Amino acid sequence: MLKDYILLIDKPAYMTSQDCLTILKQRLRVKKIGHTGTLDPIATGLMVVLVNEATKLSNFILALDKTYIATMQLFIRTDTGDISGNVVENNSAFKISEESLRRVFNAFDNIQYEQVVPLYSAVKKEGQKLYQYAYKNQPVELPKRMVSIKRIKFLTYNNNFIQFQVTCSKGTYIRALIGDIAASLKTVATMTSLRRIQQSEFSIQDALTLEEITDEKSVKSHMISIVEGLKHSLKVVTITNRDTLSKIKHGKQISLPDIEVKKEVLLVNNQKQPLAIYANEKGTTYISKRGFNLDESNKD
Repeated sequence: MLKDYILLIDKPAYMTSQDCLTILKQRLRVKKIGHTGTLDPIATGLMVVLVNEATKLSNFILALDKTYIATMQLFIRTDTGDISGNVVENNSAFKISEESLRRVFNAFDNIQYEQVVPLYSAVKKEGQKLYQYAYKNQPVELPKRMVSIKRIKFLTYNNNFIQFQVTCSKGTYIRALIGDIAASLKTVATMTSLRRIQQSEFSIQDALTLEEITDEKSVKSHMISIVEGLKHSLKVVTITNRDTLSKIKHGKQISLPDIEVKKEVLLVNNQKQPLAIYANEKGTTYISKRGFNLDESNKD
């Protein structure tokens, strides 16, 4: 049985991502556990959970695109940007044609733009998280960040509720996107539901609910190895040379003259066990970004 693995979880609503990890750590009886992107408490869906040595993958998987299905309610705005907050603005409802909706959503499709980070978020400004400014009622200039909306698709519009699907880059706030879409419609809106259905090649269809997880045996058939989890996003390179293997073990730079130059590669041994993630430095020279402890990394 794998000791170091990736597990896909379907997070329930009204539970924090950290609460999920606490429950899983107890049930699976593991030393280390992490995830690759926080979901708001009201949000549901895919959490990519990392166990033991797989926690070293966090930054690599966190950078991958995510896909959501979101619902927004027009004509009201809350302080948090979602329905859990206090309503701070009400607009008179007006009729919006489906043609207008599609035009606005098309304008957000496949674009990069500067998004204002929501006040109720964990992004830090001058050493303090933004939501701490909100709790203390302190004024703060909200930071902006460049985000990429890879694909966005209008789904339904009924009784002032719009549902859409979006694939976006790391750091995109769907609450903020909803506010920006509403502004293009000349009104306001708030998020009423959010479900993450995909993160790169990881799909909600392969996820387990918390109720299905009782112990390590209950997840055995759903364990994803480190190599299996990274093979779609990183080139996997098998290392057989003993001198190179020794250098990798000690985190030294190596040369990989026989492969196409890649920004990052996953190095494995003959048994397909993960050795390290290396990044291209210059030419055929690669340097260690993250090493794996083979004593902790066993095969199925």
